[in-house]
Amino acid sequence: MAQHKYEIFKIKGKKFIVKLDLNPNTNEFEYHMYIRHLVMPAQAIAAYFSKTTDVYNKMRDRHELYSAELDITVFYKNLEPDILLITAFYQGGMND
Repeated sequence: MAQHKYEIFKIKGKKFIVKLDLNPNTNEFEYHMYIRHLVMPAQAIAAYFSKTTDVYNKMRDRHELYSAELDITVFYKNLEPDILLITAFYQGGMND
């Protein structure tokens, strides 16, 4: 059985791909970012559209954005034209 699946959200002309992990306790697939950081995909997508800063991390080959409005950091990969949301978490002051 696969350990990972993906779900797609289409918002404002963009396609966001979100990873789901198999929860060994429930044997159900759940959002990776929620299991790890209690952030739902809709919150991560909202942070993407309200980003305050967005930097490219060359070493990790990903973008790292911060939304001051939502106090959420999102790691993502730009797959042109799609966006792969790697994870998202609350991390106030990332750019302080």
